[in-house]
Parts: sequence; C-alpha cells; structure tokens
Amino acid sequence: MEVRAAHYGERDEVLDLLGHWYNDRGEFFARYNHNDPGFRDELCLVARDAGRLVSTVQIFDRAINLEGQSIPMGGIGSVFTLEQYRHKGVASALMRLSVETMVREGFEVSLLFAERLTFYNQFGWREVERKFSILAGATSLNVADRFVIDSFESACDLGEIAEIHRGYSGRFNVTAVRDDSAWRANLKFAGNQPLHPGEGSEEYFIVCRDGARIAAYARVTRFHGVSMVMEYGYTPGAAGIEAMLATFKYLGQAAAGVPVTVKRVGDHKRAALLHNASKPDEPSVLVTHTAHDPALENALGDAGCPVAHHIDNNYMWRVLAPEKLARRFAMAPEAASARAFEIFADSRSVFWTADRF
Repeated sequence: MEVRAAHYGERDEVLDLLGHWYNDRGEFFARYNHNDPGFRDELCLVARDAGRLVSTVQIFDRAINLEGQSIPMGGIGSVFTLEQYRHKGVASALMRLSVETMVREGFEVSLLFAERLTFYNQFGWREVERKFSILAGATSLNVADRFVIDSFESACDLGEIAEIHRGYSGRFNVTAVRDDSAWRANLKFAGNQPLHPGEGSEEYFIVCRDGARIAAYARVTRFHGVSMVMEYGYTPGAAGIEAMLATFKYLGQAAAGVPVTVKRVGDHKRAALLHNASKPDEPSVLVTHTAHDPALENALGDAGCPVAHHIDNNYMWRVLAPEKLARRFAMAPEAASARAFEIFADSRSVFWTADRF
C-alpha cells in the first residue's frame, strides 16, 4: 500500500475515484480541481493498492481572518475510501499524512466538516458548536420600499461586492480572506454538495440597490433541502441594514412561493432554487448565519422576523502550529492554541457556507 501525494498524471484517476461518491465526477469535484487557484498535486493525498487508487484526502489552501491577521488554513475535504478498503487503516494513514503535509507547507490551523467526529478527534481535530439562523418570518419583514433587487453580474458588480465583503466580512474572525483570483474561483464552486446528487450545485446571487449603489448582497443555494443564504454583506450604517432586511424579505417570499412585493430587475431564473412547487412539504424558511451580527439580529426582530438558532457541531478545528500562533498573539503556545479555539467557538465569528470545500 502506497500512501503519498498524488502525481500530476493521476488527476483524472482521483476524479474517477471520487466519482464513486456522488456519481457526479464532472459536476462537483472537478470544479475545485480545475478552478481553485490553491489546488496543488502535493496537497492531494492518495493511497494506491494493487495498481489502483483506493482512497484520497484533499487539503484546500485557504486563509482566514484571526484577530485582524491573515492566517494560512488547511481545509480537509474530498475524504473518500472505496468500501472494501474501509476500517483497515487506509484513511487513518492519509489523515496522519495530511497533518504532516500541512505542517510542512506552513498551514497554522485546519478546518473540516464531518459527522464521524470520533474518527477525526484521534488526529487532533476538535468539534466546536456554531449557530445556524432560521428566518421563518422573512416574508413579512417591514422594510422600506426604495430598494431594488437585481441579479449579480460579475463584469460590472464584482468590484463593489468585493469591497462590501472586505468591509463587512472583514470585521469578523474566521471569515475566509479572498483576493481577486480567490473571488473568481469561489464564484465557480461556492458552497458544497448537498445530501442528494444534483441538488444545490447552482448559486443564486443577488444584489440590493439603493439608488445607483449596491447596498447589500446575498448568495443562495438549495442545501440539504432548505434555502441556504450561504453568504451576505451590506454597507456600513442603518441604510445598509435596511437593504439587508429588504434582501431577506425578497428571498423569504421567493422561498415561500408567495407574491413578491420587493421591487426587482434583471434575470431571476435561478430564484427557482428557493422554492420547489412540486414539493410543497419542503421547508420554505431561510437558513443562514446571523449570530455574529447582533445589530442585524436586533433589526430583524424589530422588523417582524425574530431569529431562531439551530446548534451544529460538525464543525471541527485543529491547531497545527501553536508556536506560530504564539508569536502572532504574543503569548505562550498553549495559551495561543486555547485562544484560537475560543475564537473558533465564539458566536461572533463566522465561516460562510459559501467558503465550504
């Protein structure tokens, strides 16, 4: 059994292996391998036995904001082993190699999303709680009528959106840092594959205009059968919050399949992602992240949409380089690791679903 980094010539073979998982080799995994500027063969780990690949793990090269600093983060994803090789130590060997690889490559922290918590616990990852927000009353939000919902056009809107992202998301810990190439790549593979093949691969990206300027935006997909606002942002001040409320109201109405009362222009064919008329029993509420932003939560409540929270713990972190964090935080390595986990678990931190891998 060989356990090592993949070779360039094995890229298609890795995709063929992952194709056994969701049966959509070209629709999901290939999007990352072909479009992610951080993809490197040395970060794609494989196990080969009897002439074929039998298991793989991918490390996603990202950076996150911690206390105002950009910290290299290794995301663990695309973890897959052929059924006949499971429970034989193959995936464990790859996980140990992933830690060695991330340390060697200079990553300081690592994130993964998992249901097999005890499996990843043994390699140093620890689950922390985070809150998803349920906006059940978004359809009836009381909002100003001056806002206009428009479809996002990358060629003319991306600069403004990136500026809002830097100003809004940049205020919070754990958000992914995006330069222009990361933004353009993220538009091709935002979010993650939902529970059932073929669901939610598309993104519905809208902007909310206040006169000539964009005052808010939201990125939405169908995720595990619900409408997930997987990222949003708004300009500073009361007008930005008002625009965000108008955006949520529009999305709530689209998800519920009720008449839309918020003004809109542009192409909104992808709004169909939010509501499946053939499955009226599917949830029509919006799910998103708001716990990091108490001012927005208060405004939602005041406007007629109190926020309910759902606790999730399949969010797992690991500190890879405590001595580097110690220098960044000017404290001892053990204290720096503890501080990092305080940040990871803090409800005022947010890692957008749009940045999932």
